[in-house]
Amino acid sequence: MSFEEKKTAGTSTSVDSKDVQQDYDNPGEPIVGQTYSLQRNFKARHIQMICLGGCIGSGLFIATGKSLRYGGAPGMLIGYTVICTMALAVMSTMSEATVLWPTTGSFMDHAARFVDPAMGFAIGICEYIAWMTIVAAEGAVFNIIIGYWTDKVPVAAAMTIYLFVVFMIHTLPNSWFAEFEFVTAALKIIAVIILILVCIAIASGAGPTGSTDHAANYKSLPAFPYGFKGVCTVFPLAAWATGGQEIMGITAGEAHMPRWDMPRAFNSLFVRILFIYLLSVIFITVLVNYTDPLLLGTSSVAASPFVIAMKHAGISVLPDLLNVVIILGLCAIGAESLYISSRVQTAMAGMGMMPKVFGRVDKKGRPIWSLLCTMALSAMMTYINCSSTGGVVFTWFSSIASTVYFMAWMVISVTNWQMRKALKVQNDPALELPYAVQSPWYPLASVYLFIMSTLMLALTGYSSMMPVGTDGINVTNFFETFLGVPIFVVAYIGYKLVYRTKFVNPAEADLQTGRRPLTEDDIAMLDKYYAQSVGKRALSYFHF
Repeated sequence: MSFEEKKTAGTSTSVDSKDVQQDYDNPGEPIVGQTYSLQRNFKARHIQMICLGGCIGSGLFIATGKSLRYGGAPGMLIGYTVICTMALAVMSTMSEATVLWPTTGSFMDHAARFVDPAMGFAIGICEYIAWMTIVAAEGAVFNIIIGYWTDKVPVAAAMTIYLFVVFMIHTLPNSWFAEFEFVTAALKIIAVIILILVCIAIASGAGPTGSTDHAANYKSLPAFPYGFKGVCTVFPLAAWATGGQEIMGITAGEAHMPRWDMPRAFNSLFVRILFIYLLSVIFITVLVNYTDPLLLGTSSVAASPFVIAMKHAGISVLPDLLNVVIILGLCAIGAESLYISSRVQTAMAGMGMMPKVFGRVDKKGRPIWSLLCTMALSAMMTYINCSSTGGVVFTWFSSIASTVYFMAWMVISVTNWQMRKALKVQNDPALELPYAVQSPWYPLASVYLFIMSTLMLALTGYSSMMPVGTDGINVTNFFETFLGVPIFVVAYIGYKLVYRTKFVNPAEADLQTGRRPLTEDDIAMLDKYYAQSVGKRALSYFHF
């Protein structure tokens, strides 16, 4: 078969994406004009910017202070480097199935069709709960930042303001949500770039009380203040800061041209990992001493290592500006988390794993009943902040989300193996066709991701059972942190017992439902793109 014949093999004619929904009864056949459905109006610039800056928030701006405090400079670097390599492995492993089957259910749908429906259900339930806890965790930080300026705003009032902003965004069509995320992600990226430049200036001695005597963390002992336990504490915090790659798979269900949009979004992750997270972590370890009193005994925004570095240099204006950016970022991540939770519920309803009512979509492309249900549950979790300190709630919810990240990454690895087996057994050339998206690191990426996710889950369990500062076993802390694991186990076993599901035979795996072959429009765009020089293709990433 010639190159041109391969390109058009299995292609489909272009269909108005607004009228197309996944057909779970007749695999691979689009339904046109029957009912309302999620609309594919997320453009490349939306998805690319969301993947670049959508997850930048409290994990980077604030939780890095706790990582430095417990892990020390070497421990923090080790923790974030390991988690960042895992995040890149997630991107590489998840990209293949996401482009072939760009469904809203993403890796949950893929797990159900290639591994076991019970696994898809279990990880879907965990993801649904985890992203709602993220809404609550960001609300906790929102209240903390308000307290940086004034302590006269009641916690309940702060939570209400936060939830009002997050919920109002979802009363608009999803294209408005995409624009909001685009703008806030761009602002956060600009803020991080400014912070890095400020860090470079501070390292060079800038500021009224600036100095060039830095890197105390690398000159004094002990290098690991809390030993192995301290380093283990860094891993879930790093996962909280850098995780969330799953959103790339979820947004594929509403991407305008998944075959064009998703690979570019995956590629942009390298920039976020290398130049935003790792570079920021390096400067934090150089400019802020892990013994700094401002890091100790506080969960406020004052404990942000960026704020501490600027205070020591005598820079007084930027911390307030940083707080404004953080507040915008918190609202954006809250809205993003609500988006993911509602789409997970919608997808599970479409897969027959939740009541059908949650799969209903209004004429503006909003899964209205899923949104209302998720809003109510998220609000209940967020108002828990009123009964405890924001720092405690933030730590609790962020730890739950981190354990779910690790479990989701394990599922993504196993699903990738089984998908490859299914394609091979059924002689499906999907990954061999021109313009197919293949992981350049298969099978190393998926094997590495599975092993490291299992290890991280075990180390998180160890550090939560025997937390820093204690000698004995803290059972309460363990179950609070590790809550996601028993939820997964119970959901998996329960679904399997009730529905008698079996592991999917690769020879019988469904390779058609939700599959989106290359359209004529896709081929024309890809032909034009790859006809350009490497330089022009690189510059196209900056065209919004």
